[in-house]
Amino acid sequence: MNNLSRIALFISFLGGAASSLWAQTWSMTEVPLQTPWAEEVDPDQVLAEYPRPIMVRPDWMNLNGLWQFKEAVAGEKLPFGTELEEHILVPFPWESALSGVRKQFDSYRAIYRRTFDLPENWSAERILLHFGAVDWEATIYVNGRCVGIHQGGYDAFSFDITAFLEEGQQEVIVAVYDPGTAEGITVGKQNNDRFSDPQRYAYAPASGIWQTVWLEPVPEKYIADLKIIPDIDREAVMVTVNASTQRTNELRVSVKALDGTSTVGTATGKFHTPIRLPIPDPTLWTPDTPFLYDLEISVVDSTRTLDQVRSYVGMRKISMSPYKGIQRLMLNDEFVFQMGPLDQGYWPDGLYTAPTDAALRWDVAQIKAFGYNMVRKHIKVEPQRWYYWCDKLGLLVWQDMPSTFKKRTEVEKTVFEQELLRMVKSHWNHPSIINWIVFNEHWGAYDVERLTEMVMALDPSRLVTGNSGIDAGRPDVDYAVGHIKDNHSYRPPSVPFGNTQRAVVNGEYGAIGYLADGHVWDTDGPWVHYNYADKAAATAEYIRFIEMIYGFQEEGLSAAVYTQWTDLENEMNGIYTYDRKVIKLEREQVTNANRSTYAQDRLKAKYPE
Repeated sequence: MNNLSRIALFISFLGGAASSLWAQTWSMTEVPLQTPWAEEVDPDQVLAEYPRPIMVRPDWMNLNGLWQFKEAVAGEKLPFGTELEEHILVPFPWESALSGVRKQFDSYRAIYRRTFDLPENWSAERILLHFGAVDWEATIYVNGRCVGIHQGGYDAFSFDITAFLEEGQQEVIVAVYDPGTAEGITVGKQNNDRFSDPQRYAYAPASGIWQTVWLEPVPEKYIADLKIIPDIDREAVMVTVNASTQRTNELRVSVKALDGTSTVGTATGKFHTPIRLPIPDPTLWTPDTPFLYDLEISVVDSTRTLDQVRSYVGMRKISMSPYKGIQRLMLNDEFVFQMGPLDQGYWPDGLYTAPTDAALRWDVAQIKAFGYNMVRKHIKVEPQRWYYWCDKLGLLVWQDMPSTFKKRTEVEKTVFEQELLRMVKSHWNHPSIINWIVFNEHWGAYDVERLTEMVMALDPSRLVTGNSGIDAGRPDVDYAVGHIKDNHSYRPPSVPFGNTQRAVVNGEYGAIGYLADGHVWDTDGPWVHYNYADKAAATAEYIRFIEMIYGFQEEGLSAAVYTQWTDLENEMNGIYTYDRKVIKLEREQVTNANRSTYAQDRLKAKYPE
């Protein structure tokens, strides 16, 4: 067992001590389907893995586990110093079975409460309280005082709670408000009306704390965040290290790249300024060879190291290049056709939250095993560990920005744009992410040109799609902006007309489905995409569509996204059933067909240099 594992085990014990007293009060509620990992959930060890692999410090405390809990109403008195009778298993949404609650609240409000003790060796440090994500508005109190408010259901946030700490036991209360589809906030595919009446293309809401809650000790002046940009043409990485304060003139930043234990490059510089870290003759990151260099980033003064984090980088480049007058997507200056499934990141037992980290990894590994080299993360932002597994296992990611079906007010537009910026900034160090998708099928769309150009300027190292699905309900509207022209054509797939400005992709196609007896969420229906007789018929159609997609490459098609990875509530079109227990298509045939779309020998014969 390495040092980090020992620390994690010790901290998990500390963080779980209080929750173990309540373990006997928790059990998973009844649910129509559950995944194989649901039985592995332990209330004393809930998602115990380090939650931020892109920026690691050795010391931390996991606050997942049993919290006291109650439904709330607006304006009620908060229960400072008061035990609550009900409990919830954090970080599962309160509508989920794994939360132990599985209820929907008319008030859209709830209160979480727990206590904890800090390790004695943290007494000289500043203490950060982190939330992976809380849907939608969270007001945080520590020892009876408000430390901050956060709006936005998909991004991580933290507060320095040092000034709020007291001697002995600490109390934290989280008051949550999540109106969901009652307001024009970012909700993705959640729908308040689908909790008790699942149907069609929107699903159960996922309210409250749904990602890891944790504590971290840091020095007075510490590394707040990073920006890591690989540059394979110049054999270097540009690393920008941002500090918790602007008063850093006396400090230096040291950056080191490692291949295992061997140092391959070093550099020094200042905070808030790009530092060029050379990596001579770099090993390139691809889905076939997802090589990652470790990074060691230190803050030093004249005598000592004040702060240090570990990170990693994948040396890869995403770009476009014309072929016969049509732009094609390029990876490391080579055309690689991108073939992937639509993945909405829902779980029947945890809704937005996977039961375990092993379940998260399994999804990524199985997508790879089915011969896909890409995945479109649809209308949801995942915990950092999902992107870590994509980085480590080698899977290209198209990342959607969740939206709304409503017309937004001006205030709601401002909040949406802040969330959009935070999504990009908090995930732009992951080499797997290569394409940001601002809107999907015109849902909640406004100022598409302006917002797409904003994201392009914010992150020039990646591609940006302004609106995925130019033909979905509004074939007359194509926002001629961004890098990618993306149509949705289900049965059969198709290719949009290309031009010299944008690459063309089929961002959604397929929906080849049937009912798998014993693995259906709602046996009474109504279901969608159950249009084939059985596995053989569905597989034959899948192979026919792949041959069409391969042919479309001659017309300029650069990528295709099959809908979808798993069944989801009343959608029956998955490669797997919703519970991840049954494969609905013939695995070997599908895997070989997927790989054929980007096989280099086949592509080089079709597209000679």
